[in-house]
Amino acid sequence: MKRVLLIILLQLGLTSICAQNYKFGKVSKEELQEKFNPADSSANATVLYSSEKIEYEYDNEVGFYVIKDIHKRIKIYNKEGLEWAKHAVRMYDKSSALKENLSALRGITYNLINGEVKEQKLKKDGIFKEKENEYWKKTTFTLPSVTVGSVIEFKYVVKSYYASKLDDVLLQELIPIKKLVYQVTIPEYYNFKLHPNLKSNLNPKIDYDSSSKEIIVKWRDKRPGPGGIIRKHESLLDYSEKIIRVNEENIPGLKKEIYVANLNNYKSKLSFELVSTKSFGSKITNYANNWNSVVEKIYKSENFGEQLIKNDYFKKDVDVLLQSLKANSDKITAIYNSVKSKVKWNDFIGIYTDNGVKKAYNSGVGNVADINLMLISMLRYAGVNANPILISTKSNGIPLFPTRQGFNYVLCGVEINNEIILLDATEENTTVNIVPERVLNWQGRMIRANGSSNWVDLYPKKNSNNTTMISTTLNDDLFFTGKMRNQQTDYYAYEYRNEYVGVESESLMRDLSKDKGELQIADLEVKNVLELGKPVQQVYNFTYEDGVEEIGSEVYVSPMLFLTQEDNVFNKEDRSYPIDFSFPRSNKNIINLTIPNGYKVKSIPESVKLVMSDGVGEYSYLVKQMGNTIQVSEALKINFPIIAVMYYPELREVYKKMIEKNGEKIVLEKI
Repeated sequence: MKRVLLIILLQLGLTSICAQNYKFGKVSKEELQEKFNPADSSANATVLYSSEKIEYEYDNEVGFYVIKDIHKRIKIYNKEGLEWAKHAVRMYDKSSALKENLSALRGITYNLINGEVKEQKLKKDGIFKEKENEYWKKTTFTLPSVTVGSVIEFKYVVKSYYASKLDDVLLQELIPIKKLVYQVTIPEYYNFKLHPNLKSNLNPKIDYDSSSKEIIVKWRDKRPGPGGIIRKHESLLDYSEKIIRVNEENIPGLKKEIYVANLNNYKSKLSFELVSTKSFGSKITNYANNWNSVVEKIYKSENFGEQLIKNDYFKKDVDVLLQSLKANSDKITAIYNSVKSKVKWNDFIGIYTDNGVKKAYNSGVGNVADINLMLISMLRYAGVNANPILISTKSNGIPLFPTRQGFNYVLCGVEINNEIILLDATEENTTVNIVPERVLNWQGRMIRANGSSNWVDLYPKKNSNNTTMISTTLNDDLFFTGKMRNQQTDYYAYEYRNEYVGVESESLMRDLSKDKGELQIADLEVKNVLELGKPVQQVYNFTYEDGVEEIGSEVYVSPMLFLTQEDNVFNKEDRSYPIDFSFPRSNKNIINLTIPNGYKVKSIPESVKLVMSDGVGEYSYLVKQMGNTIQVSEALKINFPIIAVMYYPELREVYKKMIEKNGEKIVLEKI
C-alpha cells in the first residue's frame, strides 16, 4: 500500500513540475531554453500562451460596457522572430459615448543570462500613442531588450463603451500557438450570431455554457405635478449570461504563400453579428441587417451623403474648367485630373470624411473619403452620373456578413455607355479604370442618390500587357550587342510609374540592369511616363557578356538572354489559398538573334504550347530559324485576376515548363 501511495505521489509531483504555469510573470527556464518549436521547426517564434477574456459590466450612468482582458506570452527563436516584440492596439475614438480605452498595460522581456532568468519591464518610453483620424486611435508598444532566445510577455485591458459590437476573435496567427484560451460572457440583453471563418482550414471546438448574474440598477424619476420632487430608486436585477469558450492547443501557424493579398482572410477566427438587443423592460430591437440597409445608414451620415450635396466651394473653379467641354468623357477627364492636382491624399483611408470636403478642398489635403466624395460631387455638378462605391480593401479582408465595419474605403463609379468606370483620385498615377491595387478586392457596393444599391465587380477584365522585343547579334568575340524595346500598358504602366517617375536616367539604368549579370545599358529613352493614358515605352542599346558558353567546337547560347527566368515562384507541391494576381496579364518576349559568321545552327529548342483549363491561362514558347537569324517568341497569359486553388497544379506546371524552356540552349557549331 505504501509503495502504491509513493508512486501516486511521485506521479503527482512530476505532473506538477511539468505543468505549464501561465500566470503572468511565471516564465520558466525551459521556455527560455527552447531552441525551436517541436511541432514546427521552421517557426520564427511561437505564442506560448494566448488568453482573451471578455465580460460585460454595468454602470448606471452609461449602461453596459465591455471589458477585454488580454494576456500573451511569446518565444523568439531567431532574428526574423524579433518583429513579434512590437504590438499595436487600435481603438475606436469617435465619440465619448462609444469610445474605447486601454489601461493596465504591463510587459516584461525575459532573457536567460549565465543560467539565470533576467527580467526587463516595459517602460513609458516603449509606449507610443497616436490619433489615426477622427474615428480611431492606436497604442503601440515595443518590448525592451528582445533578442534571439527571449520570451516576451504582456497584458492589458481594453474598456469599450461600444457594447453592441464585439471584435473578431483571432484563433490563429502567422506563428504557432501552443495554448489558446478564449472566453466571452454576454448578458441576455445582447443577442449575437457567431460566424466562424469558413475560408480557414481549421475548425475550432466551441463550447457553450450559461450563468446568472445580479446587478443593482438605479434610476430617478420626478413626481408628477408642480413642484414634484425627484425620487431615487434602486432594484436588484437578476439576469442570465451566455458563455462562449474556445480552448485549443498546438494551433499551427498560417503559412505564407506568394500571391496572397491578405493572409488574415484565411485565419481561423470568430466574428460576432448583432442580431437584437433587449431592454430591461423586455422590449426587443432587431438589427438583422442586409447590405441595402447597411449602405443606406452610411449614405445618410453627415460625413458621407451630406458631403455629396455641398458644391458652393468648387462651383467657380469647375465652371471655368467646363467652359469649352461638351462630351461627358472630356468632363470626367478634366475634373478627375483637377481633383488629383488640387487635393493630396494624407494616407488615411475610411468611408467617412475627416474634416469635410470643403475644408479638404481649401487646404489641399484630405483622406480617401474627402477626395473621392469631392470628385463625385463635382462630376454630378457637371451632369455626369457618378456615385460612391463602398469597398473593403485587401488589408481589411472580405466581410462575412452585412456590417458597416465591412467597408473601409470609397471609390467613385461613373455609369456611362452601359458600363461602370472606376475612379480614385488619391494617387497621381491612377487613371480611368486603373485604381490602386489595394482596392482590387472582390466587389464594391455602389450607392445611388435615389437610394438603390448594387454590387460592382472591382477586378479588371482587360489584360495588362508587358511586351519586350530584342534585336541582337552574337559577335565574333561571343558577346551580344543589340537594342531592347519594351512597352507596358494599364496596370503594368501604373506600377512602372509608381516606381520610376522622377528617377534619374543613371539610377534607372542601374536598376534595370540589376541582377542581370554582365548587362551594360546605354542610350536609355523612356516615353509617356507622365502621359497617363498612353503605354510606357522603354528603348535602350545594350551589350551582354553572359548567356554564352564555348565547349570545343560548339557554342551554347541562352536565347532568352537577360530575360531568362531561373526560379519557379510556384515550386511547392500543394497550395492552400487562391492565387491573387490582382489583374489579368499578358507577358510577351520576342528575341531576334543573329548568329556570327563561321557558325551554323546545330540544334534549337523545341516549340511548346500549354493551355490551362477553362481559359485560365496559357504559355507558348516558339522557335524558328530564318537563315542566320533565330527568333524566339515566348508568351504567358493569365486571363483572370484570381486563380482558384483547383487550378494550381496546372499553373504550377505552366511555370515549371516556362523555367525549363528558359534554361534550354541553342547549339552552334563552327563551319
